[in-house]
Amino acid sequence: MPIVDPALRNQTILIVDDTPANLRVLVDYLEELEFDVLTAQDGEEALKRAQFVHPDLILLDVMMVGMDGFETCRRMKAIDSIADIPVIFMTAMTGTMSKVEGFNAGGVDYITKPFQIEEVFVRIHTQLRVQAIHRQLSIQNTALQEAITQRERLTERMRIAALVYQNSGEGMLVSDIALRTVAINPAFSRITGYSFDEVEGRASGLFSKESRESTPYLNMLEALRVVGYWDGEFWGRRKNGETYAKWMVINTLKNEDGSLQGYVTLFSDITDKKKSEDVIWKQANFDELTGLPNRRMFSARLQQEIKNHHRAGRFMALLFIDLDHFKEINDTLGHAAGDLLLKETGRRLTALTRASDIVARLGGDEFVVVLTQMGKTSPVERISQQIIDQLAQPYILGVDVAYISASIGISLYSDSVTSTAQLLNNADQAMYLAKQKGGNCFNYFTPFLQEAALRRRSLINDLRTAIQTNQFLLHFQPIVEMASGRIHKAEALVRWRHPERGILGPIEFIPVAEETGLIIELGDWVFREAVLWTKRWAEQRPHGLQVSINISPVQLKKEGNRQEQEWLAHLDEIDLSGNHVVLEITEGLLLGENSKIANKLCQYRTAGMQMAIDDFGTGYSSLSYLKKLDIDYLKIDRSFISNLASDANDRAISTAIIVMAHKLGLKVIAEGVETVEQKDFLLAAGCDYAQGYLYSRPVMPEQFEQLLLQDQVSPGRVGAV
Repeated sequence: MPIVDPALRNQTILIVDDTPANLRVLVDYLEELEFDVLTAQDGEEALKRAQFVHPDLILLDVMMVGMDGFETCRRMKAIDSIADIPVIFMTAMTGTMSKVEGFNAGGVDYITKPFQIEEVFVRIHTQLRVQAIHRQLSIQNTALQEAITQRERLTERMRIAALVYQNSGEGMLVSDIALRTVAINPAFSRITGYSFDEVEGRASGLFSKESRESTPYLNMLEALRVVGYWDGEFWGRRKNGETYAKWMVINTLKNEDGSLQGYVTLFSDITDKKKSEDVIWKQANFDELTGLPNRRMFSARLQQEIKNHHRAGRFMALLFIDLDHFKEINDTLGHAAGDLLLKETGRRLTALTRASDIVARLGGDEFVVVLTQMGKTSPVERISQQIIDQLAQPYILGVDVAYISASIGISLYSDSVTSTAQLLNNADQAMYLAKQKGGNCFNYFTPFLQEAALRRRSLINDLRTAIQTNQFLLHFQPIVEMASGRIHKAEALVRWRHPERGILGPIEFIPVAEETGLIIELGDWVFREAVLWTKRWAEQRPHGLQVSINISPVQLKKEGNRQEQEWLAHLDEIDLSGNHVVLEITEGLLLGENSKIANKLCQYRTAGMQMAIDDFGTGYSSLSYLKKLDIDYLKIDRSFISNLASDANDRAISTAIIVMAHKLGLKVIAEGVETVEQKDFLLAAGCDYAQGYLYSRPVMPEQFEQLLLQDQVSPGRVGAV
């Protein structure tokens, strides 16, 4: 019995033969040699079994009924899953042509019938060994291909790594355990200006001698020792001496045994980024115009100073500075001149204070100075007066020279005032009182101001409620033609029917309404209510009646034309001509050229309304604008009328106003006429109209209607109404 290679035992052999006797002989023999044997008796069965079992070798009879061995072999080779299985033909045909056909069909060998057992064994054993060698070669070839592929991948990785190293925008530096330079990339040289020859073997060129002696550098070394990694920001110096900021990441390099081999450092130049961050930080914390800290920075610094002073038990004062009449500079000289003035103001304030003090611009024409670290001898008043004196000095604004003054509110730091908001609010209230005193002075915050502030806040809240709940009413004061004594006009005057304080005059709430913007809604109500009464009275009088309505500068300065459009539409709606309405504006509106206000007034004039300047002579005005704005009436302020009998200057001013107005084609109305002597003087001076207690107090609409029915008011007869 031949000996089978142990590696070939238990391999599977498929025998295909349609002669059962041949199958039995071969099966018995091959099983005795410890092969696994399967059989098939025709080509179709052979194809199915070969695909199902995948034998290691197929013995295929050539001459079979139906599909012969050659055709069966050709079909096997056409199936990918079994195409590589070796096929040995078994045949009694020994002719050359039949063997050639078998090899062409895909066979690898022949066994001649009748079988010679020794030949069968040798041919089977040989093919199985060849097949085993092929498998081994295939495995080795696959392993070789994988090794080649792995090497190619490694080579590619090394190539990419080299490209990254050479072309990276980040600087790279490899150093040994003593931080001596071993290698650099081109970006290192581009950023630092140093070549490899200049840094090779030297202590890292990324750190100056000063840096290597600093605490951050020692902290970095400690981090590398403990965790093997560090990242952070350092300032360095290029070869040309220029300083630059860099962001660095340092990793340790380890040998296979875990011992330290060196370090690799990546770094990038972040100088531009730092500059951008500095610009953004400055824009967020400093006033662009003056360069002073803005409100945000001021609040942060003040909060820190409060903490410092609380610990040290020292004194501190906050000066809230508001420039008097700054708006007039903008209106007359332009915003560019206003900007120059603000810059110079910031410079003067800085020059008057110490480095430890805080000078800031909160916005507009508002500045603050915080005097810090003060001892028992307080310099607050001295410095406040110096500020007032310095700001009163002339400002050279290009070709112009301007003068301003300042109002200062002072709030002192104390145990009861410890928050930035409270300090600032207290100083603001004190400054507001300085303004009311006429400006160009300073005022301390006191508990009285706190009470006044609380009252003002309460008044604002009540005023909002009053507008929502219609707590207002109108009174009307006759305006009498002096020559005839007849009522030609009336002024509509608003009153507030306060639920707790009774009837309040306009002086008690109009300033607050203007400051808060509530005058917009209140003024709208006054206009609509006044023209409704005017409509009623105009229909009762054949020669008509004019009613004067005060319009606030706040209303005229509001953006857009909505108010003008709505008022004119309301006149159309109630069918009242604009000729029955006179709008009273303040003298200050004539200062400077404001085309928007002029356009709004023009809309009213186009609708037939007339214009009057209220309280003329008490403020600033441009006489040319009396004609430009087509003013119809000047109202002499009561401050001139009250002293006509005793003050020659007031008589002269009143006479001059009347003469000037008539020369300009304007009519004159005297306000606050209370005595017969005043009436007689004004009548003799040619004044056109008068209003005041001599004729009548402001009265309810129903009472005014009774006066209209009389048509003429005798001086002193209704003065007590």
